[in-house]
Amino acid sequence: MNWNLGGWFGGQLGATVWILVAGILTAIRDLPTGVFVVLLFAIPNVVGVVLWLSRKLSCYASTQILIGISGTCGLVTVYALENANAWEQIQTGGQVSAQSSYWIIGLVYTGLMLMFYVRFGRPGNRPEA
Repeated sequence: MNWNLGGWFGGQLGATVWILVAGILTAIRDLPTGVFVVLLFAIPNVVGVVLWLSRKLSCYASTQILIGISGTCGLVTVYALENANAWEQIQTGGQVSAQSSYWIIGLVYTGLMLMFYVRFGRPGNRPEA
Protein backbone atom coordinates (compact mmCIF):
# COMPACT_ATOMS: atom_id res chain seq x y z
CA MET A 1 0.00 0.00 0.00
CA ASN A 2 1.58 3.24 -1.16
CA TRP A 3 0.68 6.88 -0.86
CA ASN A 4 -1.14 8.13 -3.96
CA LEU A 5 -2.60 11.63 -4.32
CA GLY A 6 -5.64 10.64 -6.36
CA GLY A 7 -6.37 7.55 -4.32
CA TRP A 8 -6.01 9.34 -1.01
CA PHE A 9 -8.13 12.39 -1.73
CA GLY A 10 -10.56 10.53 -3.98
CA GLY A 11 -11.30 8.05 -1.21
CA GLN A 12 -11.43 10.78 1.42
CA LEU A 13 -13.90 12.93 -0.52
CA GLY A 14 -15.86 9.92 -1.74
CA ALA A 15 -16.41 8.84 1.84
CA THR A 16 -17.48 12.25 3.10
CA VAL A 17 -19.08 14.32 0.35
CA TRP A 18 -22.54 12.99 1.25
CA ILE A 19 -22.09 14.60 4.67
CA LEU A 20 -21.40 17.97 3.03
CA VAL A 21 -24.48 17.66 0.80
CA ALA A 22 -26.62 16.68 3.80
CA GLY A 23 -25.26 19.65 5.74
CA ILE A 24 -26.04 22.11 2.97
CA LEU A 25 -29.54 20.73 2.45
CA THR A 26 -30.19 20.81 6.19
CA ALA A 27 -28.84 24.36 6.60
CA ILE A 28 -31.60 25.60 4.30
CA ARG A 29 -34.20 24.42 6.85
CA ASP A 30 -32.24 24.37 10.10
CA LEU A 31 -29.06 26.46 10.10
CA PRO A 32 -27.50 25.29 13.40
CA THR A 33 -27.89 21.60 12.53
CA GLY A 34 -26.69 22.22 8.99
CA VAL A 35 -23.57 24.00 10.23
CA PHE A 36 -22.90 21.16 12.70
CA VAL A 37 -23.15 18.62 9.89
CA VAL A 38 -20.81 20.65 7.66
CA LEU A 39 -18.33 20.63 10.57
CA LEU A 40 -18.70 16.85 10.69
CA PHE A 41 -17.71 16.85 7.00
CA ALA A 42 -14.68 19.02 7.80
CA ILE A 43 -13.29 16.80 10.58
CA PRO A 44 -12.21 13.77 8.50
CA ASN A 45 -11.13 16.04 5.65
CA VAL A 46 -8.88 18.15 7.86
CA VAL A 47 -7.46 14.98 9.44
CA GLY A 48 -6.95 13.52 5.95
CA VAL A 49 -5.04 16.59 4.78
CA VAL A 50 -2.86 16.53 7.91
CA LEU A 51 -2.15 12.81 7.46
CA TRP A 52 -1.28 13.40 3.80
CA LEU A 53 0.98 16.38 4.46
CA SER A 54 2.86 14.77 7.33
CA ARG A 55 2.99 11.16 6.09
CA LYS A 56 4.66 10.22 9.37
CA LEU A 57 2.55 7.08 9.63
CA SER A 58 2.37 4.36 7.04
CA CYS A 59 -0.28 4.69 4.37
CA TYR A 60 -2.02 1.66 5.90
CA ALA A 61 -2.16 3.18 9.41
CA SER A 62 -3.28 6.54 8.03
CA THR A 63 -5.99 4.86 5.97
CA GLN A 64 -7.29 3.00 9.02
CA ILE A 65 -7.41 6.27 10.99
CA LEU A 66 -9.22 8.06 8.18
CA ILE A 67 -11.73 5.22 7.74
CA GLY A 68 -12.46 5.20 11.48
CA ILE A 69 -12.94 8.96 11.68
CA SER A 70 -15.04 9.07 8.50
CA GLY A 71 -17.28 6.27 9.74
CA THR A 72 -17.72 7.91 13.13
CA CYS A 73 -18.56 11.27 11.56
CA GLY A 74 -21.03 9.51 9.27
CA LEU A 75 -22.79 7.88 12.22
CA VAL A 76 -22.88 11.17 14.15
CA THR A 77 -24.28 12.86 11.03
CA VAL A 78 -27.18 10.42 10.84
CA TYR A 79 -27.80 10.83 14.58
CA ALA A 80 -27.77 14.65 14.37
CA LEU A 81 -30.08 14.71 11.36
CA GLU A 82 -32.44 12.16 12.87
CA ASN A 83 -32.71 14.10 16.14
CA ALA A 84 -33.33 17.36 14.26
CA ASN A 85 -36.08 15.65 12.24
CA ALA A 86 -34.13 16.45 9.09
CA TRP A 87 -33.03 12.96 8.01
CA GLU A 88 -36.15 12.13 6.03
CA GLN A 89 -36.81 15.73 4.96
CA ILE A 90 -33.60 16.06 2.95
CA GLN A 91 -34.01 12.80 1.04
CA THR A 92 -35.51 12.75 -2.43
CA GLY A 93 -36.52 9.71 -4.41
CA GLY A 94 -36.15 6.49 -2.41
CA GLN A 95 -35.72 6.91 1.30
CA VAL A 96 -33.42 5.06 3.65
CA SER A 97 -34.37 5.06 7.31
CA ALA A 98 -31.94 6.35 9.91
CA GLN A 99 -31.87 2.91 11.55
CA SER A 100 -30.89 1.29 8.26
CA SER A 101 -28.26 3.97 7.72
CA TYR A 102 -26.59 3.20 11.05
CA TRP A 103 -26.28 -0.43 9.97
CA ILE A 104 -25.12 0.40 6.46
CA ILE A 105 -22.45 2.84 7.64
CA GLY A 106 -21.30 0.55 10.42
CA LEU A 107 -21.04 -2.49 8.17
CA VAL A 108 -19.38 -0.69 5.26
CA TYR A 109 -16.72 1.00 7.38
CA THR A 110 -16.08 -2.08 9.51
CA GLY A 111 -15.81 -4.13 6.32
CA LEU A 112 -13.33 -1.67 4.83
CA MET A 113 -11.18 -1.71 7.95
CA LEU A 114 -11.17 -5.51 7.99
CA MET A 115 -10.45 -5.73 4.27
CA PHE A 116 -7.47 -3.39 4.61
CA TYR A 117 -6.26 -5.29 7.67
CA VAL A 118 -6.39 -8.63 5.87
CA ARG A 119 -4.65 -7.24 2.80
CA PHE A 120 -2.13 -4.84 4.32
CA GLY A 121 -2.15 -4.96 8.13
CA ARG A 122 -1.12 -8.47 9.07
CA PRO A 123 2.51 -9.20 9.92
CA GLY A 124 4.35 -9.98 6.71
CA ASN A 125 1.95 -7.87 4.65
CA ARG A 126 2.91 -4.53 6.19
CA PRO A 127 4.88 -2.33 3.87
CA GLU A 128 7.38 0.04 5.38
CA ALA A 129 6.24 3.62 5.94
